[in-house]
Amino acid sequence: MDHFSLWQISSALLVLGVLFATAVLAVSDTARSKLKFVVVGGLATACLAVAVSRPVFETIYDRLLFKDIYPKSHFLRVAETRSGAVGETPNGTVYGGGVYDGRFSTDLANDVNGIDRPYALSALHPAPRHVLMIGLGSGSWAQVVVANPAVEDLTVVEINPAYLQLIREHPEVASLLHNPRVKIVVDDGRRWLLRNRNARFDVIVANTTYFWRDHSTNLLSADFLHIIRQHLSPGGLFLYNTTGSRNVMATGIAVFPYAMRIENALVVSDSLLVFDRQRLRTALLTYCVDGKPLVDSRDPREMKAIERLVSIPEDPTGQQWFSIEQNDQLHRRLQGLTTITDDNMGAEWSAS
Repeated sequence: MDHFSLWQISSALLVLGVLFATAVLAVSDTARSKLKFVVVGGLATACLAVAVSRPVFETIYDRLLFKDIYPKSHFLRVAETRSGAVGETPNGTVYGGGVYDGRFSTDLANDVNGIDRPYALSALHPAPRHVLMIGLGSGSWAQVVVANPAVEDLTVVEINPAYLQLIREHPEVASLLHNPRVKIVVDDGRRWLLRNRNARFDVIVANTTYFWRDHSTNLLSADFLHIIRQHLSPGGLFLYNTTGSRNVMATGIAVFPYAMRIENALVVSDSLLVFDRQRLRTALLTYCVDGKPLVDSRDPREMKAIERLVSIPEDPTGQQWFSIEQNDQLHRRLQGLTTITDDNMGAEWSAS
């Protein structure tokens, strides 16, 4: 399944099935006198079935996901592996396993995928030299993180190599595949952490999938956060996407003494977290993506995007998307909510 598509595998099974049936029929008493016709007929049937099925399989993922809005919404390309199918629409939107999984974009001025969250790292950590990322997805977050002027190396653990096939088709993120400061490992994130117990990082980042999906507990539970904690250097932090779940945020503040919300992402640490706006502004002005400055200081539109992120407001209610929320505010708002564990799977199939 890592090397052949669903159509190729199905076709191979079909051909083998028809050939086996033909062989059984060929040795039967009733068909022995017509052996040549039986074999030719069997092969012809298999070839016809394969040819007829090809158009059906070419759009099977489009029709499964988009249903009534297909073909208006469709995939430009699909990559398939044993870990699942990843599709990309013409506008660069990525769907992994049938669920929205980001977009190919690192553009802060035209932020279509919440890319300002990884850009905000400079406001939270003065020197994120060594960074681990759990999950690669479109590669947009990884490209932003490795372009951070303070980052020396980035290790990315991704379970599905199908994303790598799509990333190489996009110039804005393709350089990740040959950047000497980036190491991409195909593995389960939790398993990799357990196998590399001595690895330490200044920052760990996870653009986690939706909290209500099956197996999401593996990346959101208190048990997982304790594993993350063991891999943080002194002063280190973990930034991860809560996808809007209050229980996910409540779990984070139950494990770590310090936390901060940035939009729908949560930052947790054993050290006090401060959103340093001046440091963020300085970093953004020196950011380079693939050797090209992130912003043109002569372009008012791009400078406005920087100032917008630097001036992100506080919102203790948690209702405003573009906002941050301090530790004490989070504790007041989220008290009494369920802590997610490996045993209760508190976020899966739920609304919060």
